[in-house]
This record gives sequence, C-alpha cells and structure tokens, in this order.
Amino acid sequence: MKINPFSLLSKLRAILNRRQKQKSLILLVLFVLMALTQVVGVAAIFPFMNLVMEPTELANSRTLLFVYELFGFSSTDRFILFLGLAIFFFIVFSNILSAFTVYARTRFVMGLNHELSSYLLTVYLAKPYPFFLNRNTSTLGKNLLAEVYQLTNGLLMPIFELVVNVLVAIALTLVLFISDPISAFAVLVVIGGCYVIINLKTRKKIRALGRQRLEANQGRYKTTGEALSGIKTTKVLGRENFFINHFNKDSRRFTQVETSIRVIREIPRYALDALAFGSIVLLVVILTITRGGAAKVIPMVSLFAFAGYRLLPAMQAIFASVTSIYFNQPILDTLFEDLVRNKKVAATDRVPPMEFHDSIVLDQIQFSYPETTIPVLNKVSVTIKENTTVAFVGATGSGKTTLIDIILGLLTAQGGALLVDGTPITSDNERNWQQTIGYVPQDIFLSDDTVERNIAFGLDEKEIDHERVATAAKIAALDEFITTDMKDGYNTIIGERGIRLSGGQRQRIGLARALYDNPPVLVLDEATSSLDGITETEVMEAIKSASKDRTVIIIAHRLSTVQNCDVIYLMEKGSIIAEGTYDELLSTNATFRKMAKQ
Repeated sequence: MKINPFSLLSKLRAILNRRQKQKSLILLVLFVLMALTQVVGVAAIFPFMNLVMEPTELANSRTLLFVYELFGFSSTDRFILFLGLAIFFFIVFSNILSAFTVYARTRFVMGLNHELSSYLLTVYLAKPYPFFLNRNTSTLGKNLLAEVYQLTNGLLMPIFELVVNVLVAIALTLVLFISDPISAFAVLVVIGGCYVIINLKTRKKIRALGRQRLEANQGRYKTTGEALSGIKTTKVLGRENFFINHFNKDSRRFTQVETSIRVIREIPRYALDALAFGSIVLLVVILTITRGGAAKVIPMVSLFAFAGYRLLPAMQAIFASVTSIYFNQPILDTLFEDLVRNKKVAATDRVPPMEFHDSIVLDQIQFSYPETTIPVLNKVSVTIKENTTVAFVGATGSGKTTLIDIILGLLTAQGGALLVDGTPITSDNERNWQQTIGYVPQDIFLSDDTVERNIAFGLDEKEIDHERVATAAKIAALDEFITTDMKDGYNTIIGERGIRLSGGQRQRIGLARALYDNPPVLVLDEATSSLDGITETEVMEAIKSASKDRTVIIIAHRLSTVQNCDVIYLMEKGSIIAEGTYDELLSTNATFRKMAKQ
C-alpha cells in the first residue's frame, strides 16, 4: 500500500472542523514566514563575507552601496560592523520566530488531540447499543487514549514538520543554486541521493512496522482489560501467568517495533555526518577550480556552510516526518470512519421524560441478530397496563432479554412496533422514552466513588438532589445501612465495582439509582438472580415497596420472585406460549410447573 498524499490530506480535512481548518491555514502562513526569514538570514552571509574578504566589492553591489549611503557611513569598517550586527539580530529574530512556530504548532496539535479524543468519545457514546455488542471495549479505550494521540503526534505533527522543512529546504536550495549552480547541484546530488536511497530501501518496512504496532498495541490493551476486569476468577483459577505471558508477547513486539522505527529515523543523520564533510571538501575543490583564490572561495564556502547548518537538520526532519507518516497511516485508516465530520452525531443531552398514562404495547415484534438468520423474537404481542407488575419468564435463549432490550430502546425491532400510550417509539422520541424508565440489571455497574454519586449516577455534584438520593435509598431499604454502618455515610467511597459491598447491597444501590428520578416504569432484568435466597427475599421486599404507583416489568429465572405479579408471560423460542397469574400458569402449564419445581 502506497501513500497517496491527496487521499491522506482529504481524510485529514474530513476529520477537522471548520475552526481547526482555519487554524491550520494560519499555521501554514506562519511556516512560510519562518522559511523566508531563514532564507534571508542565510542569503545575507555571502555578501557579508564577500565584503569582509574584499572591502572593494562595496562599489560593485548596488544594494550594499545604497544602504551605505542611506545611513551615511564614513568608513567601510563601520559599515561591515553594522552589517554583521544587522545579520546577527535578524538571525536571532528568525530563531525566535522559529521557536514561536514550534510553540504554535505544538499547541495546535495537542489541542487537537484533546478535541478529537473528546469528539470520539461523543461519537462512541452516541452509537446505538448493537454497536457495542460487536466491539471490544479495550479496543475502543485504546482508540480514545492511545491512537488519537498517535494520530495527532505521529501523523499530523510530522505533516506540519514536513511542510515547514520542505519550504526551508526548497528556499535554501534556491539560494545556493542562484549563488553557484554547479556546486549546489553537486551537493544536492550527494545529499539528496542519500535520502532517496534510504527512503526507497525502508518505506515498505516502515509501513509493515506501522501495522504491527497497531496490532501489538491492541493486544496489550485487550490483555490488560481482561486481566484486571476478571481479577477474582484469574486469582481463584491461578491464571495470572496466562495474562502475563500474553501481555509480555504483545508488549515485547510493541517495544521491538518502536525500537526499529526510531533507529530507522536516525539512520540518515549518521550517514550524512560523513557526507557533509565530503561535500565540503568537494565544494572547496569545485570552487577552487571555478573561482580560484581564497578571497573568492571563502565567502561561497561560508554561504554553503551556513546553509548546510540549516539545511541538514531540515533534510533529517523531512526524512523523519516521512517515516512517521508511513508508520502511522494505518491509524488514520482505522479511526477515519469514526472521526469523519460529515456524519451527524446523535444528541447525547438529557431530554424530558415521555408522558405515560395508559399502556405499553408490543405489537407483532420481530427481531434477529445480524450474525444469525434464526429469529430471536417471532411476532411477539403484549399489552402492559399502567401500574401493573408483569414478568417474562422462560429458559435461557427464549428471547426474554432481547424483548426487554427492545422495551428499553436499546434494540430496534425489525418488524412490528413498540407503542407507549399509542405513540410509536422511534429514533426521534427514543431518548424521551428511556428517561421514563428506571432500570436495574443483574450486574450493577458501580464506579469507584461515593454512595451518593453512585445513586445519582452520571450527575455533577451541583446537579445532585440530596433529598432525592435519601428518598431513593429509603425505598430501596438502604438508608439505615448507609447512615449507621458506613463510616462516612453517603460520602463513603465504595471501591471499584463496589468491591467493598455485598451482593445484596450492590443490588440495593442499583435499585436506588433506578428510583432516583422517580420513573413511572421500572424494569428489573434478573436483578436478584445472583443473590442467595434470604438476600433475594429482602431485595424483593424493597422492590415491592418501590412498585407502588409504578409499572414494573420483571425478567426472572427463579419463579419465587414473580409470584405476586399481575401477569406472567412464559416465553419459548422467541414466542409467548402462555400467560396468566402465577396460580393460573401453575395449574394449566406443564412447562411452568417444571420451572417452579427447580
């Protein structure tokens, strides 16, 4: 795969917003000014050295003579001193401008790193739920934290550096060609030829290293995420070495790739040290033959030496930039689809909840996952009346969880409709509907924060209503435990994933979180299936207390948790095969009786 500069720039334009593009153009203007100042500083060396070696040359230079007469100098020595000081201060100014350019370029790139990371997180969080079913979260985290940084600092920064140094190199080369075409051509062939040969020999290797780095880094993040998220299982089974070995394999490969690319970037520097000395010798020989005499040779050698002082680092930077662009192009290809700016990103702002007064209707719902042609739900129709408690039960794989995900607005039915008070739920009102629901999953996500901030999840401190937190905790039968058994009460840090809490306490926090916004609909997705019998009874009592004046939808394996439901729907192979109260199904359905005995 070759780098197409037009395709590369087109992709970069597509991921930048209007303001970022405008800043890029301002930087380009700054680059041109910097290149011009460097060229003027170098170009002034030759007439200055020429005047030092042959003061009589003043009369042969209209420009120098004009300046001499303009300022009224009385002697050539004073004019030479003035000219030397002027060139010195101009070079100082040129270096200050170069330093400011580096600052402006670095600030822009680092700011862009922040903005693209933030934008990418917004893009990911706006993605529909099915997107995450087919993605490894460690890969998404790697893209956000590592690859965006590599994109901005390993690809965009080198492009800016390439532009700067190409402008400087072209301008300096033109000055040398104007001064002495033969000598400039000879030096250019020697130095430029060296770079061309090295580039041709290494570019395929560099592209391959870039792909290897991407794969190795992904492996590091994946192994780290799995090792730490499953630490309890890892320790109990004694599988620490499995993860250590896998991490070491990818980490070692990542280190080898980074070592190789850094060595390749430095190769021209050492090759050019010898070539630079050889070029100076060649230049002296050429100039001695064509010009003769030290007075004629020294000014031109001084010009070439000072130009080389500027040109060689620029050539080295050009090679390093091209190397980095080759190396990091796979990252742009990987992130492009997610970062491209011409796609509309779904809104992630909070919206008001939808009004709910009558019923939730599932009308002929059909659904299949992309990787299978077998329907998970097959024309399911259910009506859930307001302020009733219903349950969906059935064996694993019967489709009840998928049905709940459709009710939650996480999945979109491929056939049929979800209606709330007769209004179809679509992408336009889906978030409003979700704000009407309190959700308690089987595995409660808890952050390493206070109890209060876990109940008022996702809200800044100033947004938290402390009374609502306490009210939700009381309904969930959690308030007494928090205020009496926890050292800092609601400000107690509960540890990552609530590691310092029991299973029942975690579920109660999950229930309190679901109740914080006082939703009219409460969905319990196997919320007690991982608890022991006594704890389950306690949590179900809390749920019963929370169910007052709410519509409650329950998924359960154990039928003991659904005995008091108004309606129970028995599911099998994506269809509802029976419905009724607990006692009705127990007396009329053999499958339900079998489940009740388990």
